[in-house]
Amino acid sequence: MGKIMAIISLTTDFRGHYLGIMYGVIKTIAPAAEVVELTSEIKPFNVTAGAYALYSAYRYFPKGTIHLVVVDPTVGSPRKAIALKTKSYCFVGPDNGVLMPASAEDGILEARELTNRLLFHKYVSSTFQGRDLFSPVAAYLANGGEFEEVGRKIEAYETLEFFKEVDAGGGAAACEVLFVDRFGNLILSIKEKDIKLGNKSLVRVCGKAYTADRVNTYYKGKKGLLLLVGSDGFYELAVNSGSASELTGAGVGERLTITCFDE
Repeated sequence: MGKIMAIISLTTDFRGHYLGIMYGVIKTIAPAAEVVELTSEIKPFNVTAGAYALYSAYRYFPKGTIHLVVVDPTVGSPRKAIALKTKSYCFVGPDNGVLMPASAEDGILEARELTNRLLFHKYVSSTFQGRDLFSPVAAYLANGGEFEEVGRKIEAYETLEFFKEVDAGGGAAACEVLFVDRFGNLILSIKEKDIKLGNKSLVRVCGKAYTADRVNTYYKGKKGLLLLVGSDGFYELAVNSGSASELTGAGVGERLTITCFDE
């Protein structure tokens, strides 16, 4: 029986032939590896959205999966390229925090900077390191390569924590938008375990105020803003058959406050 190759999950903020090239590089080095596109719909340069997508999904993959992330607005800068070994996975990507919420939750065992040029493409550009550096290293690991061979061990790396400031005073919870999905739902940086919100809330965002009804699923709400707990346990703002992002004008990084005023 042949050796079973690892799965490589792929998260990027670009599409088209660039994405296809990364598939080609991976399959050339590790032809038996399975490449699963987690998403290529991250808004360009949005590290927080990339980090949320990875955090939301990583645990649903089999142990041993290599999570490859290229959301890299500072490509070509002195920022490090890193690989993280956790209890159940490996994470490969730029050292800009995009890997952190997921890898930290799983438990980081070892971190290395990608310095072994023997694993890279023969020509490493300053603009497409997803092709020349990250994909070859992920494919090497999928082939069963030793983690220690990817480069020098490091103790420090960039962190990224989802903003959380539950108590904003006056009974209000402060938070920010972590992610906007295709439907315009606003995923917030607070969970139900952080604060219990009741049946009606006042939401202040982008200089305006909205009343939000608490529901348990998207279709139950009337017209207007809705508040619910999404599948990942984070509070979300939504509109029944509409877009909360369009209604409020809020995007990733927008800060807001929610005040409960149950009738």
